[in-house]
Amino acid sequence: MTTQPAARRRWPWYVLGIAVFVIVAVVGLVFFTTRGGSPEATPRPTAPSTSSTTAPPAVEGVDGCLAGDARSPQTVLDAQKEAPQTPEGAVSFVATFARWIAQKPAVPADELAQIDGKASTMPNLADSAASFANAEVAQFHTTTINGYYRIESVNEDSSRVAVTVMLPLVINDAIDPTLRFTPSVAVEWTDAGWVVVEDLDTSGTDSLPTTGTALPGGC
Repeated sequence: MTTQPAARRRWPWYVLGIAVFVIVAVVGLVFFTTRGGSPEATPRPTAPSTSSTTAPPAVEGVDGCLAGDARSPQTVLDAQKEAPQTPEGAVSFVATFARWIAQKPAVPADELAQIDGKASTMPNLADSAASFANAEVAQFHTTTINGYYRIESVNEDSSRVAVTVMLPLVINDAIDPTLRFTPSVAVEWTDAGWVVVEDLDTSGTDSLPTTGTALPGGC
């Protein structure tokens, strides 16, 4: 028995293989044509996507370093002059005020005198400042870098705004990954600008990284 007849019978398989290749090619061409042209490479995202547990982007107009990066009464008074009568202006002012008051060694009496009755009318301002002397760390200050805010309420004419901020503590020139100062206050608009008028007992302040908004332009 020779191998020649078997060799002759191979050609139908070659033909069948070519036919299958042509069909696949035609089907592929029709598929891409019906999808609107040649396939294009998907571009890589320019920024990481936002998950459901990430704070939304900062609202335009909020300044996390209003009036500069100094922690002084004059910085607070300058922020009071610069902040507009908007919810975003109220947030910016509160952030500057919080950076000033939350530090150890505690704010001295002469600095409190420059703010009391001007940028704050809280009756417990001195007690609030003195309470930071009880912090377990030897010294610290706060920063708006990696901070968050949440606007709790705004009245009809934007003359009273309730704001909560979360500011990381800076210890030994490094931002602490866990310790935060999270005040919640009400501010009111006056002829001089925003004034802190009341400490608020607001729930859910620890959730600001997910329920709040990232502070932009921190210092």
